[in-house]
Amino acid sequence: MQADLPPHVDLAWRDPDLERAARALVVGDIAPALALLAREVPPDLRDLRVEVLGQAGQEVLVDLDVAAEDDPDRLLLLGSALNAAAWWARGALYAGQTGDARVERFLDLSGRARDALTRAAAAAPADAAPWSALMSCALGAPEREGEGGEVFAGVVARVPDLVSAHERRLQGLAAKWYGSHEQMLDFARVRVADLPNGHPLLALVPAAHIEVHLHDSSAPGAIRRWRAMDYPGRRVVRAEVAAASDRLSAAGGAERAHARWIRANQVFAAYYNSVADVAGLRPEDVDRLARHVAEAGERPARWPWGYFGDHHAAFEKARRLAAGAR
Repeated sequence: MQADLPPHVDLAWRDPDLERAARALVVGDIAPALALLAREVPPDLRDLRVEVLGQAGQEVLVDLDVAAEDDPDRLLLLGSALNAAAWWARGALYAGQTGDARVERFLDLSGRARDALTRAAAAAPADAAPWSALMSCALGAPEREGEGGEVFAGVVARVPDLVSAHERRLQGLAAKWYGSHEQMLDFARVRVADLPNGHPLLALVPAAHIEVHLHDSSAPGAIRRWRAMDYPGRRVVRAEVAAASDRLSAAGGAERAHARWIRANQVFAAYYNSVADVAGLRPEDVDRLARHVAEAGERPARWPWGYFGDHHAAFEKARRLAAGAR
């Protein structure tokens, strides 16, 4: 038995096996998810499957908890589901705007996720997936200062270029969490410097600049100032993102098969969509937007499109802008 996937499941991927397993999991059929996690696949694909199955598994947390036992994949699935449920319960507002009840629910679920994921990591020491999922716990409910960096080091020791772990580390270094614009941008630049063309981690560059823009534009009148003046570094920013965009688009067939390829293109498309809103697009920007939209699949990711309102509406707007370039 299968069901439609609920709105909290991120859909920026193409994987028929994952689609079937996630739809089955929503209605309590755990077996296809566990069979999928038992397969030997590239780390980023395993990580994507853990993430999506965790989001779908929010619907059946009681069943997952009972079934967890001490099997590493069962613990990983449970921990990922608890993690997803924690962030869904918290909501998207800043911490100071989040009500006490939501915070308490978040901390309870995050603590339970941490326990399950820690056990999963101990049971499968070579697996990077539980470490990557633990980064979400260290982001939202760290046990100690610097935990995010420690957990990220644990991921990198196992898989040096795991995409989701880098995205979470980027978030942790953002000014809205525990770092600064400078730390976040330095991290993005260092991590992409030696990447081969076509690597999805190149999307760290536009992701970092989206975070800077959103942080700065939250100040009163900032959007008006951005429109009205050539703020310091705007040309540099555009050139930096354009260079990363061109490197991603130089991918070959193997790179386009990467589990995070679709989402990487959506991050670039979201950046150019946001530039269109506040500063206008040059012809070469529109061309790049069109390239990324063409590789972005049919279903939007919740992040980063959700920063700009309804993620479906923001994605469709980018598709319309790109269509105008053809």
